[in-house]
Amino acid sequence: MVQRALPPETDREEERAERTRLDQLDRKIRELRPRRQSLIQELLRLSDEQRVMFEQRAPQQAKLEELNSAHRSAGRDLGRLRKELDDARRARDDRLGLVRELRASLPKSARSPADALRREVKKLELEQQTRAVPLEEENALIDRMREIRKELSVADAESAEVAKKTEALRQAEAAFEAARGEVDRLRKALDEGRSARDQAMETLKGELQSVGQQMAQVRAKGQERGRVRQELDDVDRTLRGLEREFDTLRRQHRARRGDARRVVVEHNRAARRAVHDPSALDRAVDDRLEQLLKEGKVRLS
Repeated sequence: MVQRALPPETDREEERAERTRLDQLDRKIRELRPRRQSLIQELLRLSDEQRVMFEQRAPQQAKLEELNSAHRSAGRDLGRLRKELDDARRARDDRLGLVRELRASLPKSARSPADALRREVKKLELEQQTRAVPLEEENALIDRMREIRKELSVADAESAEVAKKTEALRQAEAAFEAARGEVDRLRKALDEGRSARDQAMETLKGELQSVGQQMAQVRAKGQERGRVRQELDDVDRTLRGLEREFDTLRRQHRARRGDARRVVVEHNRAARRAVHDPSALDRAVDDRLEQLLKEGKVRLS
């Protein structure tokens, strides 16, 4: 019968090393699991804060789009006003040229020669009626009156032309004044439009700065979240490695204990048989004594 032997010293040292390593791994795993859970909670908190920041950014983005649209609309209005102002200036200049042309065509004297000719005709007619003159002088007087009437006819025609040009000049001056008023109105509207556009630009800049600050906060939160995520990945990787090593050592330890248990069971079964067989019991005692002598644990004097 094969007698049970104590495990070699190397096996016992390996078993003690396994137990020590298992205890170390168990402590590390117990330390890392709360750390991992804490990192998971921190990651969830950062994710929630980042989501809230994005949700708060939506109305601000809509306001930014509205301000940008208003600024672009103001720019388009300014372009339209500039074109209208250029057209109004050209119309004003054209009307000013017409006014100058009409003024140049009018006589410099404001008095019409027809008035003087009518006074002279009346004077000659009065003289003809009130004075007795020789025939030759009377004929000369009549000839003079005829010449004056011809000149008067020409002067009346010229006066009508002058009156027509004067009316045209009055209308041209009125049109020029209206055109100049339109230019002034458009210039004022353009200045107001520039002021409104500049104000919209300042408001847009302020909103852009606010959005930029918010995006910087979102990026900072994302960087913090990435740092926590990286730390969580490192902890997970370390924990998985420790758990794999722990499971491997535990399986080896259980296998070693199982082998030892089977040896003990087999030995007990053999010992029970030896109790009923004195010769087998003697052999078992001799074998155990020989083993103890080899290991130096006993000595015969």
